[in-house]
Amino acid sequence: MNTDALFEPAPHAVAHERDAVPLRLLVDGLEPDERATLDAILKVVGPKSLRGWAWAEGTETDLYLHTRALRRPGVHAGVSGLLLREHEAAAPPEALTLAVPFRVMAVLELLDGAIDRLQRERLAAPAEAPEDDKTLASSLARLLARPVDHTLRVRVLGHGTVYLCTRSRMYCMDFAQEQLGKALESKRFVLTAIAPDSPELSAERDHGSPLDELLWPIGLMTPREQATRQERHRLRQWPDFARLPHEPRHLQACAVLAATAMDARELAAATGLSDTEADHFLHACELCGVLEAAAAEPPPPAPTPSKPTGGLFDRLWRRWLK
Repeated sequence: MNTDALFEPAPHAVAHERDAVPLRLLVDGLEPDERATLDAILKVVGPKSLRGWAWAEGTETDLYLHTRALRRPGVHAGVSGLLLREHEAAAPPEALTLAVPFRVMAVLELLDGAIDRLQRERLAAPAEAPEDDKTLASSLARLLARPVDHTLRVRVLGHGTVYLCTRSRMYCMDFAQEQLGKALESKRFVLTAIAPDSPELSAERDHGSPLDELLWPIGLMTPREQATRQERHRLRQWPDFARLPHEPRHLQACAVLAATAMDARELAAATGLSDTEADHFLHACELCGVLEAAAAEPPPPAPTPSKPTGGLFDRLWRRWLK
């Protein structure tokens, strides 16, 4: 049997009459015979699915199926699914899965399940408001993106005063912790640099708190700098969630980033966060110092130039001199 044709996308999109756009599908981690079997099943069930299907070209796809052992970096997927072989542990209940060896009805159910999830996420996704760079959180994020030797004093109208000391990694404020979120959203504040040994700090220093308790909410409210948004990062250690506010998706994001370096779009596809939420989460981790950039692939070594051997007369002359 010639299986070469099974690896090629269908010559025309197999689309359902109710939706002319087929589901783009990308698969990694299968053996050649497993992929050929899946392709053959897809061609049978495609006309019966809600949208039909087509093999994705490149790394942009609607549905990305992969094994636990092989998840390609750089894939941007609407939803992801896990290929599970018989000996492997079960996936979480909410995960899209497909058992290997494949069954025809299971493949059809996976396609329709992915289409349904994409539609629900599209309807449920709120319109993302443009970033506001005039808030206190945005101003502090820009300042703290680079080393700061002095202490910052911020008087926030309607709240009080916040002191940030990057040298001692501490901060303190004279208003309730419950007001911090609203204070960071404020656009009415006065920010001043003062000496770390300023007398006005002596009364506040005794009840200071670790600086990451302030950096974490700042990061969750603000984007990273444009230059770093396309870079892949991984966790070098987990944030201290015993002190930092978090939600279950933050735990999932940490587990993913501890295993694989990702950019914001890859993290969003793997966790269900929006692209903006994923970027803000990475920013919070970056400000708290628990994130590191993935090492770039080293360039191939330059070929060593061969030494000229000279002409026949030169070779004979060198041989005679030995």
